[in-house]
Amino acid sequence: MLTLACASHGLPGLHGYSIVVEEKDPQSVELARALREHGVKIKSRVKGGSGHTAELIYFTFSDPDASPPETTWLHLRLADTRSGVIVRATAIPLDSATATPRTRAEAAVRALLAP
Repeated sequence: MLTLACASHGLPGLHGYSIVVEEKDPQSVELARALREHGVKIKSRVKGGSGHTAELIYFTFSDPDASPPETTWLHLRLADTRSGVIVRATAIPLDSATATPRTRAEAAVRALLAP
């Protein structure tokens, strides 16, 4: 799980949000980097009284019982830290084009920021 704080101009529909990313594993480091490259201001931790904040939750999923085996997906959710409401969500398929944490992060952030 990542905690993020969203930039005022980087995420459509999330004006005034901050995104806090705890960069503690390769995927979270790359997600933070990709968000920064798209103009999103990243903070290292949540601070009280800092305004609107969203938490990024990311996970992978595939149906183990599917036949033939399904594609594995990387899901991202941004949840408002005060209300818990999901304010933005996306998912991308994991395939040869998204084989590394960097390529997954770049594809996921592009999908998250799409209008």
